[in-house]
Amino acid sequence: MTKTQFKEAFKRGLGSAFLELKACNSREKYKDIVLWCCLNDTCYDMQCEGGRGVYLYNAICLFEDKCFFEDKIIEHFMKMKLDTWVFDQLCELLYLFASDGSVKARNALYEKYNQLLAVLSKERRHGGIWRERDNFEWLCVWLTFLDGFRAYKKIIEQVGEYYLKSNETNTFNLDWFYHNSKNKFGQKRVDNYLQKKAIKSMAVKAFLKEVESFADHNVSALQTPTLEELIEACRESSGYVSKGIALRFARTASEEELTELAQLALRETNIDIKVGLLWVFRKRPFPLDEKYIFELARSDNESIRDVAFEMMKHLSSDKIHDYAVSLLLEKKEISNTVSLLCSCYKPNDEKLLAEVVKSLTVSYDESSWHSVFMDIQDLLDKRSCKFDPGLLLNIYRQTLCSSCRFYLVESMFKRKILPIEILEECMYDSYEE
Repeated sequence: MTKTQFKEAFKRGLGSAFLELKACNSREKYKDIVLWCCLNDTCYDMQCEGGRGVYLYNAICLFEDKCFFEDKIIEHFMKMKLDTWVFDQLCELLYLFASDGSVKARNALYEKYNQLLAVLSKERRHGGIWRERDNFEWLCVWLTFLDGFRAYKKIIEQVGEYYLKSNETNTFNLDWFYHNSKNKFGQKRVDNYLQKKAIKSMAVKAFLKEVESFADHNVSALQTPTLEELIEACRESSGYVSKGIALRFARTASEEELTELAQLALRETNIDIKVGLLWVFRKRPFPLDEKYIFELARSDNESIRDVAFEMMKHLSSDKIHDYAVSLLLEKKEISNTVSLLCSCYKPNDEKLLAEVVKSLTVSYDESSWHSVFMDIQDLLDKRSCKFDPGLLLNIYRQTLCSSCRFYLVESMFKRKILPIEILEECMYDSYEE
């Protein structure tokens, strides 16, 4: 591999990059690339994919001078205002160093813990993103991985002391820490400790009081909205709220209600309200002339176009197939059109899909490639049609999302088209599964 090829593969978490590093006689040339990936979040979506810590640490262990990486990681870790996902990755790396016996890494974790505890104990803030608070919670989780229940007891005592002194609970948000501890140590052990210790310790009692507010609340069954309630919701709110109501309305709406809604949506001039009303027809066929759907698909507004293409999936397969093919040949609306084509796919479309995939620019800033790859993955799951492994391997190499890569490998395996060399790569892939 060239250094450029290695960086592209390594930042994706591919096993091929690790194998290259493992077999290379001059791996020092890749040293700066490995360090860069340690200090930056190279995941497309770490929340869905999981972290890269183990993958990165295994790569570090292939170098003779592990201290080079450890020192740079600690230096970066001790900075303030770190992005939460980068912070979590650094925590995991230092946890792995400490688990292997590094005193430096252990001291860095606890020094950062004391630093953040001091900062949060002095600062007051309500609402918005608060990185120090989020980072503190991640660090608490990693310290309980490192030092077990002993670390858990220390953390709840210290945070409880703060609650006692300030009567302020917004500073620390330890919901995830609490639930992670129950999964790690067992709910019975965690709850028994808190109940018994709270009798003797006012700090633990204060922590327990806060913990009880974390308890899950039973959510009553949501009522099916009426047409009037849907219209009101679209006018008063936007985004997930109105769209959620629209999807619930779609489940039981009568044809008369759908017709009235369709007429109202076409007349609406406010874009946000229009999108909310049309959202129903992602799940139910549009009851008026289909010419209106094609008009919406030519809208200047991206949100209107997006919902229109979803509405098209309820139309005649042959008609939308020809429409999708014509748009792809013109290289228009690539993401929406691939999704449309996958809904009415024919075997001779594979060449066109392959050309589209090869033409895509894959980057962290542009997400259209991700939706295209996911639509092709959905097609693999739902249809038994044959695919050339070349198309799927191209996606495997190019995607920045290791979670998508996992499902793609699984699909290729089930179809008996997974090349044997990929199996070896999978043993060293960043994705745990």
